[in-house]
Amino acid sequence: MKRKKRSIGFLLLAAGLLLSACGQEKKHSSAPKRQIPQVKVQKLEKKPRTIWVDYSSYAKAYEAVTVISRAEGQILEQTFKAGDRVRKGDLLFRIDPSDYLAAYNRALARLEKDKAALALARADLLRYTPLVQERLAPRQKMEQLQAAEKQMQATIKADEVLVADAKLKLSYCDVKAPIDGKIGRELVKPGNLVTPGTKLASIVDSRFLQAEIFPSTRDTASIQKYKSHPYPKVELFLRDDPAIRLEGAVEYISSVADERTGTVPMRVRVPNPKELILPGSFVTVRLIINDHIPAVTIAPDWVFQDQEGEFVYIVDANDTLHKAHFHSPFTNARMVVLPSTFAGKLALVQPAGSLMEGMKVRPLPAVEPAKKAGGH
Repeated sequence: MKRKKRSIGFLLLAAGLLLSACGQEKKHSSAPKRQIPQVKVQKLEKKPRTIWVDYSSYAKAYEAVTVISRAEGQILEQTFKAGDRVRKGDLLFRIDPSDYLAAYNRALARLEKDKAALALARADLLRYTPLVQERLAPRQKMEQLQAAEKQMQATIKADEVLVADAKLKLSYCDVKAPIDGKIGRELVKPGNLVTPGTKLASIVDSRFLQAEIFPSTRDTASIQKYKSHPYPKVELFLRDDPAIRLEGAVEYISSVADERTGTVPMRVRVPNPKELILPGSFVTVRLIINDHIPAVTIAPDWVFQDQEGEFVYIVDANDTLHKAHFHSPFTNARMVVLPSTFAGKLALVQPAGSLMEGMKVRPLPAVEPAKKAGGH
């Protein structure tokens, strides 16, 4: 009897295990299949674009000079206040002219004295010439008078040079503005003695600004190839306030690269009529390479990198993800220019995450964000 009960127990246990196994198998068989991930894509199009590159620099006044003394003496007068706008030729300082005026008067007096001596020599020569012709006076005397006249003529020319030099040095006592612009504070106050070379003040004309940029030789080659103007347009704006923006152009492109840095120096010039940007300000120079060129572009966020270089993920006609490597001629903060062969392809425009080469995906068109006003 006990054996019979034990057999029945084993049968019940086996049936339970069998039912449990069937349940597990049924549970596994009902598990959902792995879903194909949905990805955001953008159809790459070749459209007219404004291509630009940004460079960091600092603004400098197009014209700036340091006013120095060219005379020695005491400053008698200052005719400006710091911050005044002055014009070329305006009087800035007066230096005591006493010594230079005395030297000028001495030179004038010497010139007048020698002019009188020349007149006397000419009168003597005029009297002796007919006497020599009539053989009433020796020819030697006339030759002496002729030599004396030529000597006095040379002396007068030397005197005139001395007078001009003394007059020039006297003019240095009136220190005048060499350019238009705003004058800074005086570096030497009236009453002080100055010597030639003493710095007196600085004048800056900030109605035009200049800045230097240094593109790489690779960038320069692309700029020269794709530029729409011989001297490309530029925009210059403060790093801290891009709303303050000036427009100008490249003024100078070096014909020789700097072998130490592999860059090509360029200088830009921009009008600054309201003097909104001060010399010495840190600025961004936006070089407009071409303002209307057909190009295929993508946002920098959707450009990835591996050991082979930069690439974008492309979804092919079979909804399979592939890497497409490329070399871009231009890259900036808002766009990367792609080769023209990318036109018409679907590019991934989202973080890659766990996505990989060869993966099946379900592409969905991405909604482009609204463009910000005032940007390129």
